[in-house]
Amino acid sequence: MFPDDEPRAINAATALKRVLFVDDDRAVLDAMERTLLDTSSDYEVAFTTSVPEALRQLAESEFDVIVADMHMPETGGADLLTEVMRLYPQTVRILLSDNAGVEIVLRSSTTAHQFLTKPCDAATLRRTLERALRIREMLASPGLRTVVSRMTTLPTLPAMYTKLVASLDDPEISSRELGEIIAQDVGMTAKILQIANSAFFGLYRYVANPSEAAVYLGIDTIRALTLSTSVFSAFQEAGLNPTFIGQLQQHSMATGMVAQAIAKAENSPKKICDASLVGGLLHDAGKLVLAANCPEEYADVLVLMGKERIAAYAAESRVFGATHAEIGSYLLWLWGLPDEVCRAVAFHHRPREVPAKTFTAAAAIHVADALEHERAAVDPMIQPDIDLAFLKSLGLGNRLSEWRRLCSEQLDTKEEA
Repeated sequence: MFPDDEPRAINAATALKRVLFVDDDRAVLDAMERTLLDTSSDYEVAFTTSVPEALRQLAESEFDVIVADMHMPETGGADLLTEVMRLYPQTVRILLSDNAGVEIVLRSSTTAHQFLTKPCDAATLRRTLERALRIREMLASPGLRTVVSRMTTLPTLPAMYTKLVASLDDPEISSRELGEIIAQDVGMTAKILQIANSAFFGLYRYVANPSEAAVYLGIDTIRALTLSTSVFSAFQEAGLNPTFIGQLQQHSMATGMVAQAIAKAENSPKKICDASLVGGLLHDAGKLVLAANCPEEYADVLVLMGKERIAAYAAESRVFGATHAEIGSYLLWLWGLPDEVCRAVAFHHRPREVPAKTFTAAAAIHVADALEHERAAVDPMIQPDIDLAFLKSLGLGNRLSEWRRLCSEQLDTKEEA
């Protein structure tokens, strides 16, 4: 046991990353300390039973991750994480709770990046911390890390939000049908997958499909999430034409459909097909982050694209020093979405950098993204930006015409529906 409110450090001599645990139950902290003493990870860990002491520690030195109990006396863990989000937005916020009720989910989903249930087994604790610490290395710019870490929702098109609310009044609606509506919107898809994949719901496998997530959560939980004013947030114009957001949503949905069709055509496993669909829908989530938080700078990106006829990621790199792929994947990893989906988003412009020698979800989205842009392009001189050398290295150089046919088939069917 350690004295009241006195943080203790592990591996202090070789620490590279710092983690702060806050829980008023010292037995829980003792168990976590024993768990972490057995690991060789190079990070320093501090423990405290007091929220004021936690805030003092945070003020005195930077922590990369904070893990806080939901049910602290006086100031609860969700309130503490709200304060951390305001004062130290780059810190990864993880919430502990022994109660998975809808009220807890609603409160925590707007303050915490990830969730753990109590008691937390050693393997889950280590895996969550290691993943959180890896995330911190992904985005080099501290300013962009701050912007992304403050995001608790992604903007939802008002029309899609209204459609979902109206559907909840239908007594015959099923959770799967609600999931299909959610799957038409980037922001709602990302949020429902974050919640469904949280430890609160005790899943032993990742859910990478919004329809499956909706079925698992059930209508009552979806209704509570939808009617909460802070979980699904409608897009508010902030200097950018809402038409841009609508076009982005349409392109994202089309890309997901085509990517899934391509993955199925290549006889990919279900895991890859699901990641192709959802990763395709979320592949431009980083654009939503930038449009919602940096509208003037993103307007500069759009101007640069038109003036120099360059791709969005090239213009973003010049304006922000990072691309929408990096920013979007950072957010999705931060929210605990499946690795396969996050990797697909991160590498959809650079599929050859995925550490796999097979046809991946990133490759499917890479092709689908380019083909959908090609199909929608007003200027026929703009050619799809496809890494043909990479496809040839996989023995798939002759598949492009078939994938182009699949793209037309999928999108023609969608337009007729």
